[in-house]
Amino acid sequence: MPFFISAKTFKHQAKVLVKYWPFKTLKTTEARQLLSQLYGYKDNHHYRKILAQPSVALIPLSEEVLLTHYKPWVKKLADLGSINQTQAKAILHKLWPAYLDEKAPLSDKLYSAKFRFHGECNDFLSAEKASVPIDYAFDDRPSVKDAIEALGVPHTEVGAIKVDDHWVEFKHLMMDGQQVEVFPNPYSQTPYPLPYKPQGVPSFLLDVHLAALARYLRLAGFDCLHEGKDYGDAVLAEVAATDEHILLTRDIGLLKRSKVKYGRWIRNTSPEYQFKEVVDHYRLHDFFKPLSRCVRCNGAIEAVDIEEVRDRVPERVLEWQTDFKQCARCSQVYWKGSHFEKIMQILQKGQGQGS
Repeated sequence: MPFFISAKTFKHQAKVLVKYWPFKTLKTTEARQLLSQLYGYKDNHHYRKILAQPSVALIPLSEEVLLTHYKPWVKKLADLGSINQTQAKAILHKLWPAYLDEKAPLSDKLYSAKFRFHGECNDFLSAEKASVPIDYAFDDRPSVKDAIEALGVPHTEVGAIKVDDHWVEFKHLMMDGQQVEVFPNPYSQTPYPLPYKPQGVPSFLLDVHLAALARYLRLAGFDCLHEGKDYGDAVLAEVAATDEHILLTRDIGLLKRSKVKYGRWIRNTSPEYQFKEVVDHYRLHDFFKPLSRCVRCNGAIEAVDIEEVRDRVPERVLEWQTDFKQCARCSQVYWKGSHFEKIMQILQKGQGQGS
């Protein structure tokens, strides 16, 4: 049933709608049409026809009625006007400031859901929020991916999502009152596993602050891009997306960039523990090829005849060493020096599963 609104108030609200409409210029006739449909009439002609019949019983638009219909009217106005619900909510406050500004402040979100994070996802939450239901308030219908990141957890750390006991993907749109569970990467007990790592032996891209970790990964034989210059988050995200590298960083914000598909926030601060963390998380134990990559430029290391590198090796080394390798890219020469045993110990420790 339509709601009663006087011709005077209706005319005033049409002007308000024209003044505050968020996009293209709204004509008065269009504004009257929108208002008519919002308040339950078929169109503006129907509104005027009903208003001319005093005998027709209509529900007056009181404060109580408006607050009761607030949420559905926000959605209805958004749908009628092809605008988002945040814009529709702001317009309703312009139409009914006396009723809404105090009882339903514009700053209050329309909807809410509860989130519970599991496992390593809790590393991004405060102690008070870890592993307990968290209230998340929102307007419109954000994707569950956007909601998760708004609560602090990068999408690259998420392995599976369950909403009201149904497995969903990142693109799922949130609804009022939903219960959401978020599981860490990797998570196999779901028909919708979320991106974890590319097929085959993964390659890595590290930010400028993880030089020591890059060195260890290269020593273990992994394709590992790292530069001593900071090219900025946008460039790193673009490179990671283009070549499907796993992005490793201590910058949580970098992992929230939409282009980044695979990535991990490195928990440890010690390079050796960082190395073991990456090996364990991405299950790299069977892919080691020690001393097959250049620690300086990431190029492939190949065996080379002593005569080819004689002028690049100290005389004292030539006296006792006959086996040499050389980077095919930067020509750096390698041999088993006094530090070789220490390197192998670090690699063996990193390759051992568990703590």
